[in-house]
Amino acid sequence: MRRVLLWTFAVLLLAAVQSLALQPHPHPPFPGFRRPPKPPTPPKATEEPVIFDASSLGSPVVLDRGWRVGITSNPAAANPGFDDSTWALRDARGTIADVNETGDDSAHSDHEDKYAWFRLHLKLSSNHGPIALLIELPVTQSTAPNLANTGPGADVFANGKLILPEGPHPGETFKFQQISRLYNLDIPANETSLTLAVRTLYISTGLSGYTNFFYNRTFDLGNPMDLNRELELWSVRTLFERLPRLVIAILLLFLSVFLLTLYFTQKGHPEYLWLALHELVQVPISIIDLAGSSARLDNIWYGALYLQLVFISAYLYFEFLVAFLALKRRWYIKGLRYTAPILALIAPTILLVGRNKIIALAVILLCSIFWVIGWAIFVFLTLIVATIKRNFEAGLLLIPLVLTMVGIAEPILTGGMGDLGGGTYRSPLTIQAGPIPIHFAAIADFAGLLAIIIIIFVRFLRIHHEQERVSGELAAARSVQELMIPREKVQTPGYEVDSVYTPATEVGGDFFHIEPTSDGGLLVILGDVAGKGLQAAMNVSMLMGALRRTTERSPARLLESLNRVLIGSDSFTTCQVVWFGPDGEVVVANAGHLPPYLNTQEVRLPGGLPLGVVSEVTYDEVRLYLHPGDRLLMMSDGVVEARQGSGELFGFDRVHNLSNQSAFYIADAAKAFGQEDDITVLTIRRLAKAMAA
Repeated sequence: MRRVLLWTFAVLLLAAVQSLALQPHPHPPFPGFRRPPKPPTPPKATEEPVIFDASSLGSPVVLDRGWRVGITSNPAAANPGFDDSTWALRDARGTIADVNETGDDSAHSDHEDKYAWFRLHLKLSSNHGPIALLIELPVTQSTAPNLANTGPGADVFANGKLILPEGPHPGETFKFQQISRLYNLDIPANETSLTLAVRTLYISTGLSGYTNFFYNRTFDLGNPMDLNRELELWSVRTLFERLPRLVIAILLLFLSVFLLTLYFTQKGHPEYLWLALHELVQVPISIIDLAGSSARLDNIWYGALYLQLVFISAYLYFEFLVAFLALKRRWYIKGLRYTAPILALIAPTILLVGRNKIIALAVILLCSIFWVIGWAIFVFLTLIVATIKRNFEAGLLLIPLVLTMVGIAEPILTGGMGDLGGGTYRSPLTIQAGPIPIHFAAIADFAGLLAIIIIIFVRFLRIHHEQERVSGELAAARSVQELMIPREKVQTPGYEVDSVYTPATEVGGDFFHIEPTSDGGLLVILGDVAGKGLQAAMNVSMLMGALRRTTERSPARLLESLNRVLIGSDSFTTCQVVWFGPDGEVVVANAGHLPPYLNTQEVRLPGGLPLGVVSEVTYDEVRLYLHPGDRLLMMSDGVVEARQGSGELFGFDRVHNLSNQSAFYIADAAKAFGQEDDITVLTIRRLAKAMAA
């Protein structure tokens, strides 16, 4: 009973894999899928059973007729002396007709598994040599995760003896996906009769039903060496069948590494990270698919890993699409994002199914299926809407997605077109490249890769042009900034001026101007333009041009004049104007800038609006006096706003403690603390010789 439950679960699980295959340029899980045709029910054979004469085994004998078929849980059906004369006679050529259950199960427990038995009687020559049986499956089906096509595994008995196959996990074939296997029958040379008995779990209906047992299997009897060569050819064809997917997996690996490199070199593009992770998750799917289809990975682990990777891939593509199209965080996006953690429970729940967690598995799978349906609707509608809005890149992403859907649906919808005799279905959309078949789904995968490469290339060109434009703006801004920052020490009779300017970026927003006046005094202007780059530099150039044109030396009137210049510039500027008289008199007017320090004490100034905010505004003036040796400290807000990694600010207390230090010392201390904005520090000290004047 346990085997029946395990097999039923595996079939349902892999069917869920098929229904959840809606992923962007994914590896469709069922290439070459074909639904067995439904021919008219063949008539029951009435002739006497065929006894094969296998006396000459120079070439393999195809065992395609004369099979006795019965449904029973009686293990004696494996014995050569078992009476199967009342069983139905069927040929091993495609789908067979139903048979009635035998009436010999009354002595057996209801808990025993019920099997479909297939028995065949053969005649051997004396001294026949080694004999083997090859049960071969079609390559296009056995290399796809589609248990429903091949059905459960089979146990082979030769003259009542259970024969274990060669290959991986010979004693537990029912736990793995079915592959072609070789059975060395170990028949003594003096035995001239052979009764083959093959049993499989009884499944009455569906693609896995016992009536389709011969549809996907060919039985060859012959010399082990000859059959082993046939098996090797089957393995080579299997590898060729999967080669396009393996090549795509390698390409995806390189693409993901390239995308990660782009993400770390071009900041501000999270779509590269999400797409890189999506492609990286796609890589092991082909490896797991190959391991599962070659019976190296049991069905439970196979289904758990496959489903988990498919759902993770879908979620990563969702995040990529949100970042790629810069979508607003609407309710449906939040809904998909906040319900996505349930997808992480798929693999753990599947692996716990053997511990009576079937109800939990059903709930998780059901919720996950609903999530994927919502995901598919979101992805298609989003890309279609973006394409209609003439988003070239969204249109490129939509093409491989549509091709992938065609690659999945085409073999499913047209599988019934196979011949009624059970011939292997061959897709008309498959391209044969020598011995390698390239299915339409693989073409869709390559189209997806090509679309991503084109998108990356187009984005790279656009970003490159944008960087060139920004570089041009920065070069122009630097040229303007060279005009607003004094490069040579200005002669300041009666005063000693030290200045330090450290921009946070290539082009800063701070500026200062030092100019001796005709009355023997000194005019110092310090400001901070909101913003950075060319716009900030242009605003400063307007201010500097206004300063050069005006003859006004009153700090308050100067601020009012500069304010009128900046009205309508969509920006504002904090500014401080200080006039130093030849006799030590100081007049200060402030427009929202930090107050200066006289020696070590902060100068209290009335509040004033920054420049460019209100068209008509007046500013107040504050008068001070500098004795010989006194010093006035002026600075930008980049000093107090310097911040450590922990978030601690440099602050006014540190400025107060360092206010008697040189401009260079204060600027270096703020920069070492953690510079985030432009740092400008000016110190103006009155010289003693001013008294002599």
